[in-house]
Amino acid sequence: MNTHPNMLFIMTDQQHATMMSCAGNTQLQTPAMDQLAHDGIRFENAYCTNPVCVASRTSMATGMMPGRLGANDNGPGMEIEALPREVDQCSLGKMVKAAGYDTFYGGKVHMCQALHPEVAGYDAYFPDDREALPGACVDFIRKKRDRPFFAVASFINPHDICFAHRAHNGIDTHGVLELYREAAALPLDQLPPLPDNYAIPQGEPSAVDAHASTTAITPSGTMRREYDERDWRINRWIYHRLTEQVDRHIGLILDGLKEAGLEKDTLILFVSDHGNMDASHRLASKGFYYDESVRVPFIMKYEGEISGGRTDRSHLISTGLDILPTICDYAGIEKPTHLLGDSLRPLASGEDVDQWRSYVVSENGWFRMVRSSKFKYSVARAAGGQECLVDMNNDRGEMQNLVLDPLFHNELVAHRRLLAEWIEISGDKEGAHYTRDENI
Repeated sequence: MNTHPNMLFIMTDQQHATMMSCAGNTQLQTPAMDQLAHDGIRFENAYCTNPVCVASRTSMATGMMPGRLGANDNGPGMEIEALPREVDQCSLGKMVKAAGYDTFYGGKVHMCQALHPEVAGYDAYFPDDREALPGACVDFIRKKRDRPFFAVASFINPHDICFAHRAHNGIDTHGVLELYREAAALPLDQLPPLPDNYAIPQGEPSAVDAHASTTAITPSGTMRREYDERDWRINRWIYHRLTEQVDRHIGLILDGLKEAGLEKDTLILFVSDHGNMDASHRLASKGFYYDESVRVPFIMKYEGEISGGRTDRSHLISTGLDILPTICDYAGIEKPTHLLGDSLRPLASGEDVDQWRSYVVSENGWFRMVRSSKFKYSVARAAGGQECLVDMNNDRGEMQNLVLDPLFHNELVAHRRLLAEWIEISGDKEGAHYTRDENI
């Protein structure tokens, strides 16, 4: 008899936290994600450690801040030649395999070679990240075994929103042009409305616009300057449809798990690697410190231990740091001492947790961000170290930068201190570029 649960780790790509109907989004239907939320717990304030693919995935696979491993962005992250020994031996696949699990990785990888499933502890690797992935995952789940399984289903979508601008220019990639033409034929009132925070924020640091690319596959800077309301609403319609596509794929796996009679014995974790700006602040793509880029959906379900229908709005979650300790907890593995994250099992199980972190951090090659219970502080690696402070209780759309408001100077200083504290705790060697004199 298994003493530890089976585990199914479902990951989407480039899905922001409110791109689910269970999160209040009325512009799409996501029945599979909604069912997970209905049967489990949805964490409202889950943040990735870096809002691009390789860095975030590297973080979830190692439990480390990705910049400490050299993964500040996609390119450098893929070029990592070797991981520190303690990180390599304590990566997700290797630890779960050593704990006695049968292991499977299906779908998108987008990590350095040292973390590729074929060398990182997985018994089976299935590369397709689209239509064929659900069937391969279910086939693995259904195999007769005398030990628990750990299965990763890593889907590519709704990442294909990256190709919507190409479709806007008449170029097809992965069928997105067909979606574009369908959206373009609709009347305006049948397209999703612009987000409430569509406008460029008051006091937005110039570093944001400077990092809105004009040359990437999704040229966010070009779109910011050239797209009109209809263009953005078409883009949003495509994003919603791509999310519904991946929800259908997730539903196939959940159906297969139930048909195999393993639903009650399986812990399910659902997350996305990072978000997508989705026309907020007239931006597209990812890589920004705004919530649409760094805040992600995160749901846990485990029948019998996690009571359903709950939404946690009070605890700050770091998906890159906390998922690995959580999986260790359920697998009966002692958390490696070098990990800075914590197991979410007590929160998911409804236990009283006296002490929990007071902030989370996200980072990349040009900014550091601190999200506390009430505020978000961000600072750019630019001349003068451009800063942003937002009251997240009263300005969830992040429309007003309070850095120059004397009423919030004490909060500004406090969050500068939090960042300095984290830079020291996490060994951020680039941190000196983001610290500010408290008295300025």
